[in-house]
Amino acid sequence: MQHEIVLEPSGQRLWVREDQTIVAAALEQGVAIHHGCGNGSCGDCKGQILSGEGIQLPFMPLLLTPEERAANQAILCKLQPRSAMHIAAQVDTSADVWTATVLSLHPLSATVMELCLQCDRPYPFRVGQYARIAVPGAAGQWRSYSMASLPDEALLRFHIRAVPGGVFSSWLFERARPGDQLQLGPAQGTFTLQQDVERPMLLVAAGTGLAPIEALIHERLRLPWTAPIHLFFGSRRAADLYHLDYLQELTRNRPELHLEICCSDPAVTGLGGPRRLLPTVADHGPWSDHEVYLCGSPGMIEAAVDLLLSHGLPHARIHFDSFTPSAG
Repeated sequence: MQHEIVLEPSGQRLWVREDQTIVAAALEQGVAIHHGCGNGSCGDCKGQILSGEGIQLPFMPLLLTPEERAANQAILCKLQPRSAMHIAAQVDTSADVWTATVLSLHPLSATVMELCLQCDRPYPFRVGQYARIAVPGAAGQWRSYSMASLPDEALLRFHIRAVPGGVFSSWLFERARPGDQLQLGPAQGTFTLQQDVERPMLLVAAGTGLAPIEALIHERLRLPWTAPIHLFFGSRRAADLYHLDYLQELTRNRPELHLEICCSDPAVTGLGGPRRLLPTVADHGPWSDHEVYLCGSPGMIEAAVDLLLSHGLPHARIHFDSFTPSAG
């Protein structure tokens, strides 16, 4: 069964099957509904149900506050209709697409590649945001990756992990060459540095979640602030760790920056032996007076938020960017 869905205030109309989500149907029908990950991890497709009934499939719970749930807010990439509906949703009117040339491919570890791009014209973004990149040779498929670079750099830099069966990472690790061209959509995301009040910072990065965290560190170090910065970087496998020498050198040059590297791989040598990321964060707390930035998988983010709330940290001072690798 199909239902008519009206997106407000644009007036765009969709016909959506009961086994489809609002975002999937919009993209299928050429409607540029604002979205990010497409799997319920980022919250960029948040909208409001104005009328009608739908089923909300599971998504990362932290994306909606109790107040937003009470106001009929919904995560549209996980919302399926059960009647005709009116939904307040952002429809992107900008058709901007940037053409970017691959300048270099630099392995950062056995499983992580640094992709450096040069856009055909300036690419505006804020530190901590991500770009949606079209998958070469796969019409209509896009993947989202956070910039590790700063807006005033000449290049865009990304840290991308090899995902078994991943269409973009397979292209990147197996077929990409300097000179190849990619298409980028506008920058998205709200994982940005809070500059209203100087506070100590806690940054927790898992895997390639280090990319936007590194950028946030560099933006923070440009400010005339002296409060400490605590970075916890970890992974489950030793092969997924990278930039260790770079981070350690940065720590030596900036005394306000404190670094803990964690890896739960039993085979790890050095680094103080196998250590899990969040228990190590807990051991170094409490963090109640800090501004916190988290980047990693939805499971890591949820567990970290629970930990930090138990330390008395206000929810408003916890900022996160979660990602789920796409294999399709």
